[in-house]
Amino acid sequence: MPKYTNNHKMVLKMIYMTNSKTLRFYWLNLQQDLFDNWCVHKIYGGLTNHRGREIWIPYTTKAEASLALTDAEYSKRQRGYVYSDITDVEHFALKPQTIKEVLESKTCKVKKLDMFE
Repeated sequence: MPKYTNNHKMVLKMIYMTNSKTLRFYWLNLQQDLFDNWCVHKIYGGLTNHRGREIWIPYTTKAEASLALTDAEYSKRQRGYVYSDITDVEHFALKPQTIKEVLESKTCKVKKLDMFE
């Protein structure tokens, strides 16, 4: 049975892989975007930190997107990634913050502006 995301778009395939030597993860999804294009959604990054990247690659047909997902999966398997279960769901969760909280955080590179005080 197909899975659905919060915006009710169909997710046909979801693959989560990790590499224990490099401590990295790779998450692949085959799904439709807001314009009903078929896309390969890639999320990847480090297992021990909260840094990561996300990319959507659109394709004209579902078959092309499925083939691209299979190619990416094969490539990662050749590089030592293995199928895994997601152990820490919070690692991928976005935490809602106010502008004030973002500006006060240690990682914020933006200088405070008068309008936020």
